[in-house]
Amino acid sequence: MKSPTASICATAFLVTILSATVQIADADRFSLGNRPRLVLNPGKSLVLNRLRGGGIPSFSGLPIAEKSEPSSGTASIKLSLNYKVDGGVIVAVGPSSAFGNGDIHKAPKLQQKGGERWEAVVQVPLSDALVKYQYVVLSKTHRYEARIAERSVSLLGLSDGAKVDVQDAFRSPRPAVLATSCFTRAIFGRGLQAANVATENPAVPSDKLTWSAGAAGSDDVVFRFVVFAPRKEAGHSIWVTGKPAALGAWEPSKMVPMASLGSGLYAGQVTVARKDFPFEYKYAVLDAAGAEAAKEKDARKAALDGADPAAKFVVRDEAFNYPTGAFKAFGMAIPVSGIKTGDSTGIGEFLDLKKVVDWCTKTGLQLIQILPINDSGEDPSPYSASSSFALHPCYVRPSAVCDYYKSKFGTDMAGPAGWAKSLVEKLNGNWKIDHPKVLDEKRKIIDAIFDTVGQAKVLEDPEFQAWLQHSESWVKTYAAFKVQLGKEKNCNNKWFDATTWGKRATETATMVAPGGPDYGTVVRTYFVQYHLHLQLLEASKYAETHGIALKGDLPIGVTRCSSDVWAEPNLFKLDRNAGAPGNPEQNWGFPPYNWDQMHRDGCSWWRRRLAHMEQYFHAYRIDHVLGFFRMWEIPKNGGGGQYVPSGGLREQGLKNLRAIQTASNMLICGEDLGNVPPEVGPVLVELGICGLKIQRWCDGKTWEYPYLNVAASSCHDCSPCRLWWNENWGEAEAFFGRLIGPGQQCPGGPPDWVSQKIIKMHADTSALLSVCPIQDLVDMWGGLRSQNPKGDLINKPGSTDGCWIWRMHKSMEDLIKEDKYNDFVRNMLKSSNCGRVY
Repeated sequence: MKSPTASICATAFLVTILSATVQIADADRFSLGNRPRLVLNPGKSLVLNRLRGGGIPSFSGLPIAEKSEPSSGTASIKLSLNYKVDGGVIVAVGPSSAFGNGDIHKAPKLQQKGGERWEAVVQVPLSDALVKYQYVVLSKTHRYEARIAERSVSLLGLSDGAKVDVQDAFRSPRPAVLATSCFTRAIFGRGLQAANVATENPAVPSDKLTWSAGAAGSDDVVFRFVVFAPRKEAGHSIWVTGKPAALGAWEPSKMVPMASLGSGLYAGQVTVARKDFPFEYKYAVLDAAGAEAAKEKDARKAALDGADPAAKFVVRDEAFNYPTGAFKAFGMAIPVSGIKTGDSTGIGEFLDLKKVVDWCTKTGLQLIQILPINDSGEDPSPYSASSSFALHPCYVRPSAVCDYYKSKFGTDMAGPAGWAKSLVEKLNGNWKIDHPKVLDEKRKIIDAIFDTVGQAKVLEDPEFQAWLQHSESWVKTYAAFKVQLGKEKNCNNKWFDATTWGKRATETATMVAPGGPDYGTVVRTYFVQYHLHLQLLEASKYAETHGIALKGDLPIGVTRCSSDVWAEPNLFKLDRNAGAPGNPEQNWGFPPYNWDQMHRDGCSWWRRRLAHMEQYFHAYRIDHVLGFFRMWEIPKNGGGGQYVPSGGLREQGLKNLRAIQTASNMLICGEDLGNVPPEVGPVLVELGICGLKIQRWCDGKTWEYPYLNVAASSCHDCSPCRLWWNENWGEAEAFFGRLIGPGQQCPGGPPDWVSQKIIKMHADTSALLSVCPIQDLVDMWGGLRSQNPKGDLINKPGSTDGCWIWRMHKSMEDLIKEDKYNDFVRNMLKSSNCGRVY
């Protein structure tokens, strides 16, 4: 049986946690980023049943401190790490003075103790309560641990002179990507719904873990297990079991509970007699009913080899060894504008994404990738944003705005609602997007809805006011920008700097003040952005609760005529244009970033921008990630560009990408196509940023792709596979002979079985993600193909003719009804182990 010291627990504190109420749907309607998760009231009884014992293991015994008052004195922490280093040293750097105050050159160095073992002893004041650190390999090219899962050691419960032995494992960026919100909040987490959270490991902050719960005797060791296990289905929990009685003697009903520390980290603690070392143990996953869902194949061994004989406290930090291969997911790409449903108004709308989610659940797809959705005015290109924060008004659904005021205030919306219905009938039959017509019609009906509701009622809405306060850092400047944009008739083109206007962003407060001459326009701007926010948030929440991630797109630049340039011109090089070398040279028209200026305030603009995106997205694509390393800069008034900087690309890329990586918990994917410098790939891997592989532009062997990649059959900037097959017959023949039918004659068309082979190769990829355009997916089924593949093209770089007007030829409702096709896709993905968690 367990020793008395092993069974000491803080049940009272756990019940305190259980009594806390967190309404995920209502507590934070505006920001759904990372936040501590407490056990919810709806599942309180489920967890309390576990506390009482029975067939399901109990969550009692967690090492939780009832009080978090730190002690005085110091503790000695011995760090040990097994890691191969070819030239160089390892340091442990953290924010405290004991770990160098964040400076890798002042951080304590580990000493090599033979082979791959490194050790260091660090004296820390107990008043710190919690020490944080990460390992960095200092060599010709520094190598950092993954930053997603924070490494820490709590000091609560230790007395002066205590010795703690820490046995660490280097945290690779490869598995760490599974701790991003793409997985923890969507694909695995399924929206963190109350019923699922109730049966998961209780969330406990790292600084609440205490050593005093172990109450070690003179011949005992308090052993804390810390495991990185982000790959876990919603409602499941992580446990540890082993040979000693304190670990349940391998009995399933006596497994040791673990607390969730966030970011895929779990901690459990037992007291073991020193004579019982070494001992064997394993980590396991239990489902919501307490049944074993997964367990490590091979037992681990806990030993005190190399530990200080006086050490009574040990931390073992490691990663869960999953019994199946690496996790991978399959998704689809579609611009919001191109979605067609029975409710669309001539263009795809945010709420149409819910129908896309419904189709994804039918087919087993787990991610939806879209193009940029920021306001680009009358420019149909989504990469010509006039704001990095404001959403494009074309994506609002007028009928949903009518429903909002009818249900909330009882407003008679019959007139505008009927108008909205007639617009669907009028515009939804178009096979391509008529941007001017759609914008004009939506502008008229949204104005009519606003007038029907009335400005006073709009402003009286408490939820509207809460959103306005939350969005104040950008929306007021944007509203002032829109007011002035309407007045600058000669200088409202994306090639003209907004900084030349008659009014400056410093006058925003006056321009948006209540009672001012333009206040009506200002409130209408707020009104549109508020409902765009609600509708996109609704679609995002719907996606994540169905286990589907929403992936956004981060354009590499913003236009000169943008609220960003107007408000913060110092962040941009306004005397230059960004572009690309070539004959002819490409001039994109937007100003390059002034990175030196951005870093002066810790890249605040980037941090605000990404925090804003994280309300809606679980992952994002960086358009032209090479621009974070260097940019082709062209003098504004003439050609003859050059790369800036011309050298030091690795340091430049690391500095810039690390700054934005810490701004959110979204999965980052970089579009690294084109003339790629050799420094780019290693930096992306080191930071855990996925690259991009377009099959026709590489060797095409999807099953040999490096894990940190997105495999794609095509993208919005090139021809879909069927069109490419017809336009580039020679390339298609070579592709077919190499990857599909060696020695066979290449068929024309191509037939649907060739399209199926292409998608199957992407399902069989060794990359983390496969994201194929919806055009390539439906081409697998002859009866679903469009009549003319030329009509499937979204964009042709370097041209504006026929670009950005694509609409899906089939409605999402039609695709949802295609049971045979949907089953075919689902079975294909299942046979390739896409989406398999354990």
